[in-house]
Amino acid sequence: MLSVSEHAGLDMSKPPSQMTLVEVAEQLERVTSWIEGERVKEREARQVYDVIRQQVEARIDQIKAYTQELVRHQHMKMSGFAGLLGQKQEVAAVAEGARRPSPAIKPGERPKNLAEAIAAIWSLDKYAEPLTTEEIGEALTEVGYTTDAAPTSIKSSVNQALAKLCRVGRVIRLRADGSRIAIKDTTSRARKYVAAYRLGDEVL
Repeated sequence: MLSVSEHAGLDMSKPPSQMTLVEVAEQLERVTSWIEGERVKEREARQVYDVIRQQVEARIDQIKAYTQELVRHQHMKMSGFAGLLGQKQEVAAVAEGARRPSPAIKPGERPKNLAEAIAAIWSLDKYAEPLTTEEIGEALTEVGYTTDAAPTSIKSSVNQALAKLCRVGRVIRLRADGSRIAIKDTTSRARKYVAAYRLGDEVL
């Protein structure tokens, strides 16, 4: 590798303290020329670097696009499998629910707990259709369930009881479009609920 002085064509072997004023001036002129030459090389190197950087970024963009395509197809295939599995689970849950008797509560009889009260709501003809959590909360008194808890506390308790009923298949969760949510589906958001024995083989 060339030294700085050899690379620049500049003789730096003589210490400045031993130079005359004329020699110092001549060296200063050469230093300025040398610095400008190095700047030119730097700009040329940057141009080469920019070309390489653009090529690398283009390849990375291609890789990212390919990755997105892979992920998209993976999600499509996984959704297809999940749909098949979910359909089987839902049919099993409905069949199991259809075998259960209607949990009707006799006149004057109070439900033993909140979950029992919620399940009993759909035994009333006026509540044969899917209900929201708010509608379920409002209907509790009609099956003999009363509480002194605050509205916010009741809503929280209703949600917890519904979650338990859904996990065991006694209540079916429904999406906004009326389609059923599989028991093991923990990501879909339920908009309404209905007792499993109310569904039978009916398609909502």
